[in-house]
Amino acid sequence: MLRTRNLDGPQVDLGQMLAARDAGVAKERELLRAHPGSVLIHMSMRIPGPVKTGARVEAVFDQAEAFLARSQADRLLDERVNHLPTGPVAYMVVRGDLKSLKTEMLTFENEHDLCDLLDVDVMELEHDGLVQLSRRDLGLGPRACLICGGDAKVCSRSRRHGLERVLQVVEAIVDEGWK
Repeated sequence: MLRTRNLDGPQVDLGQMLAARDAGVAKERELLRAHPGSVLIHMSMRIPGPVKTGARVEAVFDQAEAFLARSQADRLLDERVNHLPTGPVAYMVVRGDLKSLKTEMLTFENEHDLCDLLDVDVMELEHDGLVQLSRRDLGLGPRACLICGGDAKVCSRSRRHGLERVLQVVEAIVDEGWK
C-alpha cells in the first residue's frame, strides 16, 4: 500500500469506490429532484491509488470548496459536503444554465494548480436521468495528464506513468496548496 505524508487516510478497494459512485449518483438525483429546474455542481478529487484522502488533502479540498461556494453564493440553493474514505465530495445546487455553468467550472479548474486534482462536473435532471456536458461537448480537448500533458484518461487507463510517479506529483500539488 502506498501512503504518503498527505495521503494518510484509509485504504479503499474497488467495491467501496463503486458503492460510493452509486451513492453519489443517488444523491445527485435526490438534490436535483428537490430543486426542479436547477443545476448541480459535483466536485471531487482525482486521487489515484487505494488511499484517497488525508488531513491535508481534505483541508485543501475544503479551501477549494469554500472558494467555489462563495463564487456561487448569489444562486446557491443547497449545498452538501461529505468527507468519505473514498475522498471528499461537494454537491452544490444552483440556479443557472448547464452550458454556462460548465464553462465557468472549466475556467475554475484551470485557475490554480490545485485544481488539477479537482474534478468538477455540472449536471441537470432530464426525464429523471442525469445530463452532463463534457469538455468535448464544448469543443475542448481532453483533460491533460499531470505528468506528460497528454490525454489524462489514456494515461490513467494504461497506467503509463506508474502510481509512485503520479503520487509524487499529487504530493507536490497538495504541498503547494490553495495559495
